[in-house]
This record gives sequence, structure tokens and C-alpha cells, in this order.
Amino acid sequence: MSTEIPRRATWREWLALAVMTLPLLMVATDMTVLFLALPSITADLSPSGTQMLWFLHAGEFLAVSLALTMGWLGSKVGRRRLLMTGIALYGLASLAAAFSPTPEALIASRALMGVAAATIMPSVMALLRVMFAEARQFSLAVAVVMSSFSTGMALGPPLGGLVLEHFWWGGVFLLNVPVAALLLLSAPLLPSRKEEVEGGVDIPSVLLSMAAIIALVYGLQEIAESVSSGGGPLWPYTTSVAVGLVLAVVFVRRQLRLPEPLMDMRLFATPAFSTSLGVMLLMLLGIGAADMLLVQYLQTTLGISPGHAGLLMIAPAVASIVGGMVAPLLVRWIRPSYAMGGGLLLGAGSALALGLMVGRSGVIPLIVAASVLALALGPLFTLGANLIVVSAPVRRAGSAAAMSDVGSGLGYALSLAVLGSLSTLVYRSGLTGPGVEDLSPQDLEAAGESVGGAVGVAAGLPTEEASGLLDTAFASFTTAVQTGYVFGAVVLVPAGLGVLWLLRHTRLDATEETDGDRASESGAAEDEEHDLAHLNR
Repeated sequence: MSTEIPRRATWREWLALAVMTLPLLMVATDMTVLFLALPSITADLSPSGTQMLWFLHAGEFLAVSLALTMGWLGSKVGRRRLLMTGIALYGLASLAAAFSPTPEALIASRALMGVAAATIMPSVMALLRVMFAEARQFSLAVAVVMSSFSTGMALGPPLGGLVLEHFWWGGVFLLNVPVAALLLLSAPLLPSRKEEVEGGVDIPSVLLSMAAIIALVYGLQEIAESVSSGGGPLWPYTTSVAVGLVLAVVFVRRQLRLPEPLMDMRLFATPAFSTSLGVMLLMLLGIGAADMLLVQYLQTTLGISPGHAGLLMIAPAVASIVGGMVAPLLVRWIRPSYAMGGGLLLGAGSALALGLMVGRSGVIPLIVAASVLALALGPLFTLGANLIVVSAPVRRAGSAAAMSDVGSGLGYALSLAVLGSLSTLVYRSGLTGPGVEDLSPQDLEAAGESVGGAVGVAAGLPTEEASGLLDTAFASFTTAVQTGYVFGAVVLVPAGLGVLWLLRHTRLDATEETDGDRASESGAAEDEEHDLAHLNR
């Protein structure tokens, strides 16, 4: 067994790390800025309701469904080449999106952006695995990368508001073009290696993975949308979820038979990998859609403007960044299980506190509690991603990161479906009493769609009736938000206890390896030396 001390990174690797945060900033900013741009896009392109949903989801569906394929492809064509190809495509698709003349053109551009986004996280994490061989440095590098994603989501609303105030809606997409150009010019900083992967891509596996993930995510999100809008049958979407599950089973069975699978099922035998992946999915299920409820509560019930609400939500985003960055320091003194499990339990307490405070406290206490929740869960993103990647052999690092992307995407989709549906049902059940009883069937249906719908209905009513409707709607929505946070707390508690138990022996500087992993690592050692030599040239 080799006792060679891993080589420490130099200034060149750290400079390359700074470059690799930019694509994640770019993608994360796009996730939040589009919400602000939707009203302007709607006024200009006049899309249908379905087309508006596809503006948001076309890229997301393809990014999640192609993540596994891109993780495998990176090991075949080279991580740097795949990353730079994806960045070039993202820049070109953003340029096309900015000048889209029709809703269909914008949907197509967003779809291409999703394809490009699927290349980024698997490539970045696999490159980090080569560049930062020393465990503590790798932990810090992962913390920087994950924090850059949180930073991008925090910057989205204020940056989008500034652009939309002075330019047309296409300006939010044009921001990506100079960033993509800078990244392409920085390509020589990154190591390049094409690994030897036996055989070509297994097309049936690619098609099965894409179909299963798209069917699952589409079905879950449309269930949430249908329940929240209060219209339409659910059976087409539950059927989509069922089809997705069947295809997923077929996909897994195929992977177990292939010598070089698209998704290496052997990774799930490592507790650090399977537990981290499962807990990140559960965490996102519990609180992934909670911010959506809080922002609506701030704007409707408390009457805060959208711009002010966006600025207030920067505080939880900054807290999440701080939590992610302190994670590498925490694991110098305590095991990852304590940092992750303790954070989940603290997050559960914060979510419960938020549930109790909504409707009883002002804005500042709510934002403070939301910031504590984000701070507590910040280490889970960093340490979970770290454990997932280091549990895999170097040549499988991209695929492991891709599995993390898929798990996160499914967790968020589940949160939208479960938490969105639960809060909507609670809201509708409370729409009884003064101000509601005398509404026409049409107005009652509109008010029941959302608290925003109730505000719209109230605008057309006499003052006394409007006041009664708003009081009832706000009280009911407050109960719905409280229910959402209590649900999050209930999910986070068993997740935290599970991490404390299942990862109690896991350390970041002593990753578990199977015999097959050691063999693959040994075979790749010579290539890693080549990468390190490249970085020092």
C-alpha cells in the first residue's frame, strides 16, 4: 500500500480554481434572474402559459437528464475539452436567447443552455480531483466551488433588476457572453487528459437515463403546478412519474450488466457516497421550495415590494456561502458526520422556529431565522459534494458529480411537488368565512389558485368585501407557510440522525476504496502525474 504524501497545489491550481468558479456563477445567476425577466419577456413575446413554463423548465430538464451522460463523456473526450465546449455552447445559446423573436426560439435557446449546463459540474469536480490531491486542499476547493454557486443565486435578483431597469430583457442573457469568452481564453490553465474508457457510449443507457429523469422531473413538477392552479386532471402526470420509475429500474438493471456502465452502481456500496447522496436529496425535499413560500409571504401578506424582498433574501444566501466556506475548517476538528448531522438538526430547529414565527413576527426576525437555517445547511452542500466525489475513483469523479446533480434535481422537483401541493391544499382549505362566502364561482376559483389570485380578485371588489377576502386569504396563506416549514423540520430531523449514525466512522482524509477502485486508481497514477506536470509548465 502506497504511503506517498499527496502533492500540494500551487498558485497555478488556485488561479485555475478561480477561473472554474465563473461558469457556476453564470449558471446559478441565470436560475434566479429569469424570474425577474419573465414579465418583460411576456409583454414582448406574448407566450402562452405553457410556453412560459417551458422558458423556466426546458433547460432544467435537459441539464438534469444529460448529467450522467456528460459525466461519462468527460472521461472519454477529456474534462477540459468537454467543459470548454459546454461553455462555448452556453455563450452562443445565451446570445441567441437575448435576440429570440418568438417564444419557440427562446425555448429552443433555453434548451441548448440546459445541454451546455449539463457539462459544467461533472467536468469541474473531476478537474478539481486531479488538481487538488491533498485532502484539505480539495475540501477547500470544493467549498469555493459550491459557494460560488450560492453567490450566483444571490446575485441573480439584484443584478437582474439593475439590467432590466436600464436595458431590455435580452440583457440578462447577454451578461453570459463576455463571461464565456473569458473562460475560453483561460482554458490553458486547466489540465487536460483523455482517459481510456473501454468501448463506446451505450446509446440505450443514455436514452433510458434521459427518458427516466425527464419523465420523473416533468411529472413531479406538473403535479405541483396542477395542484397549485387547481385545474386539470392529475393522471397524465402521475402516469409520467410511474413511467419514469419503470424506466429507472430498467436503466439500473442494464448498468449492473455492463462492463463499463454509464452509472457505476458499485459506488452505492460505499456508505459515504450513498448516504451523502440520499441526505442531500432529503434535505432539498424538505426545504428546497421553502424560499418560494417565504418570498410570496413577504410580498403578499407583509406587502413588501419585489425589489425589497429580493434584497432581503440576499442575507440567507450570504449565510449559506459562509456555512459552505467554514465546512473545511469544521472537519479539521470534528468528523464530517458531526458537521453535517449537527447542521441538519440545527436547520430543523430553525425551520420549526420559522414555522412558529410566521404570522407572529416582523420581517427582520424572519430573515434572521432564514439566515440561520441557510448557515446550518451550508456545510451539507460542501461536505456532501466532497464525500460523493472522493468516494469514487479519479476516473469516475465526473460520473459521481453527475449523480449528485441528478439527486439534487430530483430533490428539488420533489420539494416543488410535495411542499407546493401541501401548502396549496392548506391555503385552499382555509378560504372559508367572511369575505369568501359571497364570492362568485369564478372569483372563488381565482382566489383559490394562489394568494396572488386573491389579491387580484380583491382589487375588483368593494372596500369592505375586499378587506374581508384579503384578511381570510392572508391568514390562510400564513398557515400554509407555517405548514411548509414544519414539514421541512420533520424531514430534516431523521436526515440529521441518519448522517450521525451512518457516517460516524467516515473521515475526509481516509476515503473508503474497494479493491477495484484501488486497481483503477493505480492504473491512472501515471496520467495524473502528466496532469500535474502540465499545470507546472
